[in-house]
Amino acid sequence: MNRSTNTVATRTQTDATSLRLLHGSIALGVACSVLMFVVLTFFRTIREGDFEYAADYWLTANGLPFALAGIGVTLAVHRLNHGADGRLGTVGTWINTIALSELFAQCAVSVITATEVRWGPSYPIFTALSFIGVGLVAAGSWRAGLLPRWLLGVWPLAWVLGSFAAFGPMPLVLVLVLIALGVTLTPQVTIRH
Repeated sequence: MNRSTNTVATRTQTDATSLRLLHGSIALGVACSVLMFVVLTFFRTIREGDFEYAADYWLTANGLPFALAGIGVTLAVHRLNHGADGRLGTVGTWINTIALSELFAQCAVSVITATEVRWGPSYPIFTALSFIGVGLVAAGSWRAGLLPRWLLGVWPLAWVLGSFAAFGPMPLVLVLVLIALGVTLTPQVTIRH
């Protein structure tokens, strides 16, 4: 087998793995978004302090898989670009991963201690850093051309307003954006092989 055949086979295998990561992360993100919308809309939660309601646990514990879904979607999009997203994609993936790892830790400590844990201004700072990270990946992906530009423009804002800074129906908007990412990216990746 020659070198170019090995490269194509390796790229195809990497794309298949990245698509599985993307689809799994999207499914997890959709489930988390729907749960967040239901809890925020139909249940009473505290604003800050000790947990008083079961919904406080649901909402906070939901942040754990939500963070993992955000890391997975961003990493998968970055990997599917095969470097065409440049340094923007790489730096954005790292910033998003670090920010969501910190938010994961905060949510985990909050669930364990049954109180809303805020380490100074870290929650809004790391939520903003997640937005910046996703925005950088989207900007890098703009050059790669795998996703429509309108989707790349909407994705960062829908991510931050539908996840860790969620309000109103925004988690449902995030559901639509995540589904659009999967529906749009999957055929683009399979066509190039």
